[in-house]
Amino acid sequence: MNPPTPTGAAVPTSTGRKLVVLGALYFSQGLPFGFFTQALPLLLRRAGYSLGEIGLAALLAAPWALKFLWAPAVDRYGSPTLGRRRSWILPLQALMALCLFGLALTAVDRSMSLLMAAVLLVNLLSATQDIATDGLAVDLLTPAERGLANGLQVAGYRLGMIVGGGLLLILQRQLGWATIFVAMAALVAVATLPLLALREPRLEVAHERRRAARAAHFLARPGAWRLLGLVLS
Repeated sequence: MNPPTPTGAAVPTSTGRKLVVLGALYFSQGLPFGFFTQALPLLLRRAGYSLGEIGLAALLAAPWALKFLWAPAVDRYGSPTLGRRRSWILPLQALMALCLFGLALTAVDRSMSLLMAAVLLVNLLSATQDIATDGLAVDLLTPAERGLANGLQVAGYRLGMIVGGGLLLILQRQLGWATIFVAMAALVAVATLPLLALREPRLEVAHERRRAARAAHFLARPGAWRLLGLVLS
C-alpha cells in the first residue's frame, strides 16, 4: 500500500497527463500559425490580393523572432495562486480563441488591414504562450521525461500546422471563412482543457529543477565543445 500523501503536499502528476497538456498546448500554437503561413496566402490570392500585399503577411510572424525581448518578464512574473505558468497560458489561450472567433464575425476577405491586424495579434499571443509553455515544461518534466516530451513538442506543433494549413484549407471552399475561424477557435479552446485540471508544482520544486538543469548545462558536458565546433564547421 502506498503511504498517504502529506496534507498540503502536491500530488505528483503522471507522465501521461503532462504529455497530454504539453502536446495540446503546442498543437494550439501550430494551428493558427499553419493556417496563416500556408493556407492564408493561397486564399488571399484567390480573393484577388496582390503578391505584394500577400508578402506583407510574412512580416507579421515577427513576434516569434522577437519574443526574447519579453520572455524574461513572462518567465519571472505570474500568479502563485493560479500558477505561475497557468496565469499566462490560460488568458493567452482565451484571447487567441476570442480573436479567431471575432474573425468569424467579420468580412476578413474584404478587409486586408483588419485581417493583418488579427494575424499579428494571434502571432503575438501564440509566441508569448510558447514562452510560458516552455517554462511549464521545464517545471513539470523530470530529466527522464524530457526526451519524449521534446518529440511530442515537435509532433504536436507540426500536427497543428497540418490541420491549420492543410485540412482547413481543403474544407474552406465547402465551409467558408466564418466556419473555418470558428473551428480554429473551438480547437484552441479544447486544447486548453487539459491545462485546467493540471496543478503546477510548488515553486520550490520548480526552482530545484531549474537549478539541476543549469548544473547539467550542455556546454558543461564532456565533448560538448567538440560537438559545437563540428556543427559550426
